[in-house]
Amino acid sequence: MNIYDVVKFDGIGSDWLLYKYPENQYNNKSKLIVSPGQIAIIVHNGKIEKIVENGTHVLNSTFLPVLSKFQKMVFNDKNPYPIEIYFINTKIKLDFLWGTSDPIDLLDPIYKIKIALRARGQLGVKLEEYQYFYEKLVGTILNNRVITFDVIRNNFRGVINQKLRKVLTSHLLTNKISYFEIGMHIDTLQEKLESDLKDAFGEFGFKIVTFSIESIDCPESDLSKLNEIFHKKAEMDQLGDNNYRTIRGYDVMEAGAKGNGNASAFMGVGLGMQMGNQMQRSTIIPPQDNSSSKIDCPKCGASISSNSKFCPECGAKILTECPKCGAKVTPRQKFCPECGEKLYK
Repeated sequence: MNIYDVVKFDGIGSDWLLYKYPENQYNNKSKLIVSPGQIAIIVHNGKIEKIVENGTHVLNSTFLPVLSKFQKMVFNDKNPYPIEIYFINTKIKLDFLWGTSDPIDLLDPIYKIKIALRARGQLGVKLEEYQYFYEKLVGTILNNRVITFDVIRNNFRGVINQKLRKVLTSHLLTNKISYFEIGMHIDTLQEKLESDLKDAFGEFGFKIVTFSIESIDCPESDLSKLNEIFHKKAEMDQLGDNNYRTIRGYDVMEAGAKGNGNASAFMGVGLGMQMGNQMQRSTIIPPQDNSSSKIDCPKCGASISSNSKFCPECGAKILTECPKCGAKVTPRQKFCPECGEKLYK
């Protein structure tokens, strides 16, 4: 070992967190150089003797009093001091990506179907409690002299998933928020999750500098089911329950007429049950109200026959199909239930 050895670490990319210097014996004139964005921890016999900020330092007994007891061991001006030096990256790690390892099963509180949610995002962390981190984790996870942020990411993945599951299910179910409304609550979910994670990261000496949820989504199969129920509910809200049942009944009859014998047989059974049991009101075609013979003109409001093709008061054509998408509409509808087009302008 040379008498003027220089101890320095230039880094290995941006993903390193801690590096243990390979040598552990130094003389009384060895120099320790700590670059900007680093600190060095000097350890003797497993005990932290000094935490060194950036700059150039001489490893002598004045700088490190623990070395004075080795002065009598000087042999030919080469005095080996058994010391370990750890370099720690103090820069903020902004590209710390996270994501759910397994989907979070949730019953949509509005549409009552189970969906599998996945989330992903990004956070920025900075190691601040160097001594605490060394004492808490280094002896457990140090491998081949280097600890990278990947090791930390893997250790915290379970914590992030656990906290996310708790925050997501609690907030959505308590406030009855549907999957379609999650986007409006991203900021609130983000704040709650960040608050829960701060303590978890702080236990190992880390500070969360930035945190974001980039997306919360579900599989296409779940989304298709939700969309189907959403459109049916919207149609029912526009038409009213009785009108919706009537239209659906006509759709079933039309499908049966175009289909095979099985569909016709099914239709016949439904009609037979309607005639045989008056208690079964929600059959294929519900009873019609006599008031349906008259309707209000959707444009001028005049009372006209439900069979009218034109309003005798204002001359408006009574539509049975949407002029934009061709979907079937009833005379009472003012907007198309399929595309939302205004029918009477």
